[in-house]
This record gives sequence, structure tokens and C-alpha cells, in this order.
Amino acid sequence: MSQRAIQAMMRNPRHLMKFQATGRLPSEKPTPATPLRDLIEKIPPRMRLRFVGVKLHPSLGFNSSSQFNNLAQLYTWLGGGNTLIGSQTMPYMSWQNRGFRNKLTIADLIEHCAKVPSQEEIERNIPVRILG
Repeated sequence: MSQRAIQAMMRNPRHLMKFQATGRLPSEKPTPATPLRDLIEKIPPRMRLRFVGVKLHPSLGFNSSSQFNNLAQLYTWLGGGNTLIGSQTMPYMSWQNRGFRNKLTIADLIEHCAKVPSQEEIERNIPVRILG
């Protein structure tokens, strides 16, 4: 029994009643992936703080122009490392362009950042396969 499932049952009586009646825990599944989150996961966590002023754009797979302080904050908003309980959704899911399937690179991301690390730091710390 996961901690998140227990918390879901404490907050939602319907989940608790279903558990008491059937013995089944609320379903828990990972948040749906996006090409942008897949790209961010390949960037080391210490480097995510160096990409500042990230603004969403349709070319990144979102129908929004929301701005985030850094990639770490955007990663959290994109549900990185989270799971969904039952029919729960996350805010990014309503802004996501579901038909967007393009593979994103660092160059695509840099276009939408106010401040980025130097090219030398990027090449030294980020895997070659995502540099684009």
C-alpha cells in the first residue's frame, strides 16, 4: 500500500468506500509523458536551474504562453516523478497539444529561455544525443 494511495483514501471518501468494499486500492499510474518533459529528464538536475525564464510555446507542444522561473519548476509543473490516483489530472494536461509528437532538442528549448548556460557548459554536461 503506497503512501499516496492512503492519502487519496483519506481525502476522498469514495476511494475509501471502494477499498472497504472490494479491498482494492485506488489505481495509481504515472503522469502522461510529453516530449518536453522527456527532454527535461535527460538534462541533469543541477543544470535545470541554469535555464532561466522558460516560456511555453506551441513549438514545445503546449497551447499556452506560461512562463516558469527555471526548468526545475517547469519539470515539477509537468508532473515529473508524480503519479495520478484514480481519475485525477494535472494542470499541464489541459494545456498540452496531444497531437504533438516531435522529438525536442536543447536547441528547441534554448529558443524559449531568457537565460541559458554557456555553450561550453551545455556541451560538457548534457548528453550528445539531445544537443541537436
